[in-house]
Amino acid sequence: MPELPDLEIFAENLDKRFRNKVLEQVEIKLAKSLNVALAELKVNLEGQELKSLTRNGLAISLQFKNHAVLTVDLMSSGKINVLRSSDVTAVNLINLYFKGGDVLAVTDPKDLSVFKLNPIQATVPDALSKEMTFEYLSSMLLDNKKQIKKVLLDQKIIRGIGHAYADEILWYAEISPFSIAGKIPANQIKKLQKTIKYVLLDAIKQIKKLSTEQVAAEMHDFLLIHNPGKEKSPTGRVIKTRSKAGMMTYYTDEQVLWS
Repeated sequence: MPELPDLEIFAENLDKRFRNKVLEQVEIKLAKSLNVALAELKVNLEGQELKSLTRNGLAISLQFKNHAVLTVDLMSSGKINVLRSSDVTAVNLINLYFKGGDVLAVTDPKDLSVFKLNPIQATVPDALSKEMTFEYLSSMLLDNKKQIKKVLLDQKIIRGIGHAYADEILWYAEISPFSIAGKIPANQIKKLQKTIKYVLLDAIKQIKKLSTEQVAAEMHDFLLIHNPGKEKSPTGRVIKTRSKAGMMTYYTDEQVLWS
């Protein structure tokens, strides 16, 4: 699935292509993918000019000049495609036809992607927001009995961290992903808070170096730990993996276990 750095680049490039264009037609394949009736979506969006397209947590947010907002959450199997209207041969999970012939489409073999019109604004801080402070993170970890990786992945605690970058963040912070969140000392939480932003922002820079026009393909080859192509960490330690409930975790023994 695309993670925060991928989505940040996708949103930036899609914004350049679609900003100020008028959305002429919306097609939806499955009613269950949408939080409102298709008729309501059409009334709110068709004929409206796109003001901006940004990343919002692990979703893409389209904001229109009439203040309507459509969020696109690709979940685990969705993929964004930019097509020409003449090349559209079927109703994808969603097709957004813009004036000039460009189509923003989402394909999803598992039909898991979700689209929301005017969703309730999240109060949970984004991983890269100014609200994601040491004080906030400390309060979320206090007396928390879950493993720290599960906490980082919980979008009700921090929005925007996925599996791959959770592993990268925890390796950089020298914290075992199996540590009990509430047992991690304050000095390590402070390091973790800084590491979250460092790892994600650095990944965005790395992806920009590799490609300036990405709107769909995920780039993870440069990752140091969560990478099937690597056997050892940059410090020479063997990269280990553990799978549980369909979640693969990459780690090394140099990460401290707090339990």
